[in-house]
Order: sequence, then C-alpha cells, then structure tokens
Amino acid sequence: MKGLWSTRVKNLLQKHSAGADWEKLEQDLSSLVSGCLDEKLDDLRMQNILRDMEDTFQRPEPPSQSQSRLKGSKSKANEAIANQEFLQLLKRLGLESHYPKKMGMGYFHTICKTSLLDREPSKDKELSFYFLQKLLTVDYRVRYLTCWDKSNPGLAPVPQTSEQEQELSNSFENFLDNLMEAAPEPASRDGGVHPMDLQMAIFHCADDFLRQTLANKLAFCQLALPLLVPNPGTSHIEFPLYALSQIQRSWKEADKSGKQAGTKSYNNKLISQAQTPIVSFIRIGSSASCSKSQLLNTLLSKRKHDTFFHRHCRGSTRERLLMEGVVEIAWYCPCGSPDDTFDCCVAFCNLHGDARDHRVQLQFLQEISAVNVALVSESERMDNRGKQLLQGLWQSQRPLVCLLTEKENVAVGRPGKNITIGMKNSNEAQVMVQLTKTISNLLQGSRLHFSLDACLDKALQHGFFVDTEQPTCVMAKAKAKDLVDILKKEKLSKIKSQLLPLQGRLWYQWCKKDKELTRLQEKGNKSIEHHRSQIENEKSAIRRKQLEQAFPLNLLMKSFLAFSRHTVLRSQLEAISEEINDSSIGLEHLLREVGQIYEALQLMDSEKFKFSKLPEIAADLMVSGYPVELMDGDASYVPLLFVLSVLGIQSTGKSTLLNAMFGLQFNVSAGRCTRGAFMQLIPVSEELQQDVGFDFVLVVDTEGLRAIEMANKHSLNHDNELATFVIGIGNLTVINIFGENPSEMQDVLQIAVQAFLRMKKVNLSPSCLFVHQNVGEITAKEKNMEGQRRLQEKLDEMTVIAAQQEFCDISSFSDVIGFDVNTHIHYFAHLWEGNPPMAPPNPTYSQNVQQLKKLKETLLHETKKKCENLIELQKEQ
Repeated sequence: MKGLWSTRVKNLLQKHSAGADWEKLEQDLSSLVSGCLDEKLDDLRMQNILRDMEDTFQRPEPPSQSQSRLKGSKSKANEAIANQEFLQLLKRLGLESHYPKKMGMGYFHTICKTSLLDREPSKDKELSFYFLQKLLTVDYRVRYLTCWDKSNPGLAPVPQTSEQEQELSNSFENFLDNLMEAAPEPASRDGGVHPMDLQMAIFHCADDFLRQTLANKLAFCQLALPLLVPNPGTSHIEFPLYALSQIQRSWKEADKSGKQAGTKSYNNKLISQAQTPIVSFIRIGSSASCSKSQLLNTLLSKRKHDTFFHRHCRGSTRERLLMEGVVEIAWYCPCGSPDDTFDCCVAFCNLHGDARDHRVQLQFLQEISAVNVALVSESERMDNRGKQLLQGLWQSQRPLVCLLTEKENVAVGRPGKNITIGMKNSNEAQVMVQLTKTISNLLQGSRLHFSLDACLDKALQHGFFVDTEQPTCVMAKAKAKDLVDILKKEKLSKIKSQLLPLQGRLWYQWCKKDKELTRLQEKGNKSIEHHRSQIENEKSAIRRKQLEQAFPLNLLMKSFLAFSRHTVLRSQLEAISEEINDSSIGLEHLLREVGQIYEALQLMDSEKFKFSKLPEIAADLMVSGYPVELMDGDASYVPLLFVLSVLGIQSTGKSTLLNAMFGLQFNVSAGRCTRGAFMQLIPVSEELQQDVGFDFVLVVDTEGLRAIEMANKHSLNHDNELATFVIGIGNLTVINIFGENPSEMQDVLQIAVQAFLRMKKVNLSPSCLFVHQNVGEITAKEKNMEGQRRLQEKLDEMTVIAAQQEFCDISSFSDVIGFDVNTHIHYFAHLWEGNPPMAPPNPTYSQNVQQLKKLKETLLHETKKKCENLIELQKEQ
C-alpha cells in the first residue's frame, strides 16, 4: 500500500509523523482534497532546505572573524534576503532538491535528450544538465551558456506612438532636447541567468566527488577554478582543497639550482603540491572603464583565451548573485621556450567584487601572495575604508602594483617595492607589456612560494570551511595512508605476490586450462570426454591450491614469491617490463583478488562461508562511479562467474546498481597503459528509454592493439582474442585510429576484420565506426574520398584473406557487417587549440564528439542484439 502513495501524500505523512497536532493534520488533509496543499508543501520544503543549509556550515568562528563581523538586525536581514534570492535561483534552475552538496556523479553522465542536442536549451531548468554535458566533452564555450525563458521575456515592449507624436519626434531639435533632458535609466535586465551564477550554483549543489570532476574538467579547458567560495546568505567561506587536489599540469621552467643554465621539467604534477609564486589581483572601487579579469586573461594567454569570465563575455550582466567575494585561481605554465611570458609556473588569484567589501578574503590573499596587483578607481572620491585598505597594501612587505584607471602614466612609489601605472589614455598593448615586465621583475626578487596544500593552515586560521578537514575525509585519508604504508614497507615488486596471492602462477595456469577446455588442441590419443574430464580435474586442483594459499588471509605469505622469477631465456627488455608490472598496484588488482576468492569458493561449493557480499563490493563501487575490470589484462581472461554476479547479484546491491547513475573514470591503470578491459554502466533517462529501446549502455574500454609491451608475448594471438571478445559482446564498436593514412592502419584493420568475421559465423551483427583522430583540415572528409576508396579496398582485401582462414565464402567487408564508407567514418579535429601547456581544448573536437554521440544512439537503437551476451558467453564455456 505504501508503494502506491503519491509524492504529496508521502510528504504530508512525513510532516505529521510525530502525530502531535491532529487538528493541523486534519487541515492539511482538507487542503489536499481541495487542491491547496502544494503551496504549503513548497513552504515546508524551503524551510527544510534553509535548515539543512545552516546545519551544513554550522561551526565555531575564530575570534578575529567574529569580532569584525557586523552584528544586529541589519546583518540578519541582508542574509535573509540573500538566502531567498539564492533559493529562488536554485528553484529557477531546478536544483533545489540537490542543495547542499547532494548532486552526485550520476547526474554528470546520464544520457538524456538534452545531452544529444546541439542547440542551447530553451528552459532554465535544462541549463545545469546541459552545462555538465558540454563540460564533459571539454567544450570551454560552455562558460558562455545562456538561456532566455520564453515565459519570462526580458525585453521591454516597444511603446506605441501616434502619428502626431511621430512627426514631432522626427525633428532634430526635439531629439537634442530629449537627449539633454532625459534622465539616465538603468539597463533593463534581460532575464537570463548569469553564466557564472549557473556554474557556482552547480558547484554549491555538487558533492565532493563531483566537485573534483568539475575542477578537473574546468582546468583541462584552461578555465579559472574557485579557491575561496562564500556560502550564499551566510558569512562562512569555503576553501575547497579536495576539489582541487587531483588537477595535474605539466610545464618546463629554468633550472636556477645549478651553475649551468638549463630547464627543469614537471610532468603531470599535482598542482596542489606545486610550490609556486602567487600573484593576486584585487579591485578597489567600481572600475567601470577597465576589467581586471580581462587583464588577467591577456597575461595568461597570448591567444586571449577567457580563462577568467569578464564583463564583456557573452551572457554577462550586472545582476550576478554568486560571484561577489569569490576568489578564483589559474596557473600560467611555461613550455620552456624563449617567448614564455614568465620563466616559472605562476598562480594568479582574482578576487571578484570590491575588495572593501571582502576584507577576510583580502587578508588571506595578502598572506600567501608574492605580488599584489590593485586596480584602483575613484581615487579622488575614495572613502576612508578604501584609503585604509590601500595604505595597508602600500605599507605591506609584499610588493604592490597599483593600476590607476583615472590617471595617466605616472611613476611613483618605492623602487623595487611599489609600482604605480596610470592607465588613462594609454594603449592597451603598452600597458600589458609594462605590467608583464613589472610582475616578472618583482617575482625574480621574491622567494615567497606557496602550494595549495601549504595554504591549508592559513585557511584554518581564518576560520574557513575546508573540505579535507571534515571527519569523513580525515577518516578516509587515514585508511588510505594505512594501506599505502603497507605497500611502502618493502619493495613493491617483492611483496606484491604476498599481498595478492591469487593472481600469480596458479591463476595463469587455471586460465590456460580453461581455454584448453574449449579448444582441445593437445588431447593426443585421448578421447574428448576423457580429455575434458582431465582438464576439469586439473582446474579443480589448481583452485584448491589457490584457497590453500589465500586462507588465512596473511599479507606476509612467502610461498608465492616463486612466480615472479624470470627464466634465462627471457630478454632484458621483457624483464624490465615485468618489473614495472610487478611494481604497480591499484584498485583494479584488489578487485581482481576479490573476484578470485569468490570464484574459488564458488567452485568448491563451500557452505562454511557466505561470500555473496563479495560481488556487492564491486557493485557498490560501480554505483560510486568506478569502473570494474571486465577482462584481466595480464592473464587475458574474463572471470565470468564474478562479473555476472556483479551485474546480477540477488541482493540490495542489484537494485542499487540498476537504479543508480554512473560516471566514467576509465583512467585506473597503475603505472602503465590500460591492460585488459574495464566496463562501466551508463544509465539512460526515462524520457529517452522509450525512443532508444534500452535502459543502460555498457561501455567497455580496452587496451590498445599492437601494444609495445606485448610485442614478445604472442601479441597477434592476444590482440585477436581481445578484439573478438570486445566486438562480440558489443552492439557498436568504435575503432580509434590516430591519423588519416589508411596504409598506417593495416594491422588494426586486419585484427578487426578477423573479429567481425567470427561474429558473422555465429549470427551476430555488430555495428562499426572508424574515428580518425588529429585531422586538421575541415575539408578532410572531402579530400580523403580517395583515401576512403582505398580503405574500402583494403577492408575487402583483408576480408578475403580472413575468410580463407575461417573457411568462409565471403568477398567483401560489406558482406560481413553493414558498413557504409561515407557515413561510418568520422574525422576528428586536433584536441588542442594551440600549443600546450596553456592551450585550451579545441571546440571543434567537442562538436565532433557530440556528433558521434548522436550517431551512436541511432545505431544502438537500430540493432536488435540484447545485453544477454555475457550470459550466452558463459553458457558457451
């Protein structure tokens, strides 16, 4: 009965669950019958959100901050107004149910109709999802996303005038009189949501994991990231260190440690750990004539990429709600060339709003900055607050660059300490050259470097809310440290076999026997039944040995060290490769060990242990957005018992898995490229399920064919098996090729054609798309018509060869699968718009991804093969 209640009935019963006021319950039931209950429930929902918001940021304040805060009814009234405006914005965007920090990774990767559109959304409630989808394809133009609601037009109606009034208004004298007498009117609000309000609203609603993903994507797009974030409607400030902790950057800078000049390279360094000088930009006054963010963009990028959003960007309005007091940060990363703007990696911070209104943020920036840059306007009419603030900066030990917007070029200040630059009637290029040289010279004389991790203590001293200091994060870091400490006790290549005893020699032997069971290539004079029985007995014996070594689960088991010994016949290169593999351990290895324990116990029919919870571990991780290994890349084997248990366990884990939303995180390999295959489920929204005919998309990421590290390990047979498996379970296969020349992809095509031909023999008809990466010309498709013709010929030629090997009578690739050389080949532009490390992603690349996504949904809808392929594969074993 409870499952049949509507949402309104559930909310009503929840409201009166205590059962204290029966008269109030009777009134609400009457309102429900009369249809007036929705307004009351909206008020109740708003009250719950406000209470949840206050509880989330409830923490003691430091004395310095509490003493400086204004007290009284005026402050509380302002906070209440800000609360209401913020909640109205959330309601307008459809995010009220996600605040605070209730939006998870599933919201980021759900496939729906909005994610397949090329145009901007027509409703405000579609903006947040569209923003996340465009950010997923690393399209930096999402920063300019706007939407005008048709039901709330912002343009004022044109006044109607009579013919007599029209004649009078046409005279030039009347025009001048009206021009002189007309009072200045404020710009009418266009009714659109400010793009930065949209981004910050999503940030406030996102949980810690989604925030980290958002930060990584924004950094990849060369866009600024939030460093200090005031909570809307309260005076609390957040320092989101966890969100910024996984951003990696690469750069080259001059090495000044040695006697000889040289360069020092940093490859994929965590930027939160990088010690860099910090340059902070602030504004004192209104500064209507000059944009501080625009100056920063010119410093950071010679291509004038909008790293920081400014007033002249598309969609910008004066009515922004969530950016006042926000401090954003971006990094300049040199590439080691003579035309680098700065010689080292430099962090630039930008305080939005008038610095006079944000003293706490300004004090924090003064403590961590090597150079302060102040944009000063209204210097003649500056109030006492502004003069005191500017005096503090002038007398500080930190160098100050003062940009005067209302003064012409002046030269005052202490030499080498404070610099003043007049900007009135100055050429913008000359001002930027002078500003760049000034900052560069001041940084050379400063040794004050800070990392984000080092800023943690400063943030805590100011009473900022720091996500990494919350109990859940502290506990998680402590547990992770315990695991890492175990790995650091000895050389990892020596103890890996002790930590993971089920993934060594016995596992490889079992996989070999299991493959032999289906091929029966070495049966000799034995009958098929006798040979199969012998193999099954050998497999069972190996499983028993695995259990003997696995239990008790002791991390110091020494009996498994033998499997890592190298034979004399192995080459030195392969030995080094094995050393790298044995020195790498990640979460996929731990999950692989869990799967081996589960399969070994299942085969033993053990009633002593109840291990149904083991697949639930992997299922819960998939719910959290983490991919699960589908095929063991080291043994080239699929543990079907465990994989199918993860996808279909009879427990609460199954319902959670099928009802949750998933995110893609395929970069899980430890220390080397992807090995084997990983799977991830992507949910399809309910509105799109009726159109496409499926509820989920299973995405499989595989290792590359013709991998260098597999060159000495029967790589051709390995690649054929991998391609056959992946193509066999898929409705659609995307073959990724770097380059345009068909002659360079012969190896990949040969393997793919062989796999598709095997699918043809078992009546499976998957689709195929070829993606050519790194194609610069926009007319590449037209110019490559001859290349397409040669590709078709090459596919037909290899099909004939493969058909002879498989004893089939087929003469063309089109006879194997439905392949159209005109529609099933796609050309992708270069990923980067310029030269890294400061180049943003190419928007054309994002458009190519969007087009491929739409075609993918169409092809998947057309195919008739269902997702029971894994079950069928298990039956064929």
